[in-house]
Amino acid sequence: MHEIPTIKLMWLTVNRGCNFRCDWCYAAGSEYQEENKMSLPFALDILEIARQLGIGKLFLIGGEPTIWPYLFDFNDAMKSVGMKSTLVTNAYRFSSDRFWEKYLEHPNTHIGASFKAFNSESLVENTKATAFADVTKGLRRVFEYQPNSIVSFVYSRPYVSHFLEMVKYAVDCGAFGVSVNFCSPAIHKDYVDDRFLIDVDILVKEITSVYEEAHMITGGHLVFVMKHPLCIWPKDFIQVLKDRGQISTTCHLQHQSGGIIDTDGSLLICNSMFGFPVGRYGQDFKSAESLATFFGSEQMREYFAKVKAYPSKKCIDCEVFEDCSGGCPLLWTVYSPDSIITGWSK
Repeated sequence: MHEIPTIKLMWLTVNRGCNFRCDWCYAAGSEYQEENKMSLPFALDILEIARQLGIGKLFLIGGEPTIWPYLFDFNDAMKSVGMKSTLVTNAYRFSSDRFWEKYLEHPNTHIGASFKAFNSESLVENTKATAFADVTKGLRRVFEYQPNSIVSFVYSRPYVSHFLEMVKYAVDCGAFGVSVNFCSPAIHKDYVDDRFLIDVDILVKEITSVYEEAHMITGGHLVFVMKHPLCIWPKDFIQVLKDRGQISTTCHLQHQSGGIIDTDGSLLICNSMFGFPVGRYGQDFKSAESLATFFGSEQMREYFAKVKAYPSKKCIDCEVFEDCSGGCPLLWTVYSPDSIITGWSK
């Protein structure tokens, strides 16, 4: 019998509209439609479901949730029931004095800022936005408001050879530390978008060559959120990251512990698979009890079992398989596992 999944983490995709146009973003597949947003009554229903499930924190994502028209009302509702929240944002709207002052009256528990550029040219190239000074102002406001905040960015093809510039910019904005997420493919209904994946050899070479300098720039407040199998990296590099507490591996998908509620009530297991919901509000669940039952159903157990299967026979006796589970399953829509997995024998 498969392990019974339990939903402990919940993300709410409150909208698909965005004030950036990052080509590698999963939201690009939904064409950033402004009208594609979660209604307030539905968001409040999901809040109550989460509360009854004992979930202590909600993650608000988009799109760009700061342009969701119900953000402040929903933040007030979460506060009233003791629900903590993290707002995942590019911080651009925080450059507006009026919006920032209003936000401070209706804040989230935490702001999870992400950034996409290190100068005005890279902002235009990567997001099609031109207001670099405003983006910087918004980010600095976040870090002044939350002095110990770590900012994140997705290390993808546009940032090859610019890793240190990104790290330096983040620290210059006042970030306490930097979280580096590695790009994964986006799964659309009729194709897989892998245009922004970095070749494994290039990825390893660049990161390992600049790591020590990035470590010094950040004062050691640097975290790598690994998507690839750990065995693609030099053993001594992984050991240093472990010793310094600078590595994060596996995700809620591999832990069978969380899900994303999309704007239309679809239940997603991964945002990069937004075209492939595993369930739907009103059809497969409509209450805390029915969501818990559905999430722990044999259908979902079999689904997660396939995700957690060994991608390669080399993983069976690998000493770090328990740490990485063989890497992000989405990678195997692009690569043959045996082409990059070497395995580290126990």
